[in-house]
Amino acid sequence: MNDYKDFEIHYRFQGEPRRFNHQGKHLCESDALHFATLHAGVGALEGHICAGPVKLALRYAEGLGITQVQWKRT
Repeated sequence: MNDYKDFEIHYRFQGEPRRFNHQGKHLCESDALHFATLHAGVGALEGHICAGPVKLALRYAEGLGITQVQWKRT
């Protein structure tokens, strides 16, 4: 049985709105930040930003130009 769910992630990269779909078993705010940095091309799989506190992940993502990250299950 496939227990993956579909999610839609919206964010702004340097002020420009962007969105993409993601499949996974679960998603949280820090995961959404991580996937947004990957989608924008400014993140890396190493140094996964969701490994620490969400506030630090938010600041790190903002420093890369990622803001207003929102997600929902579709």
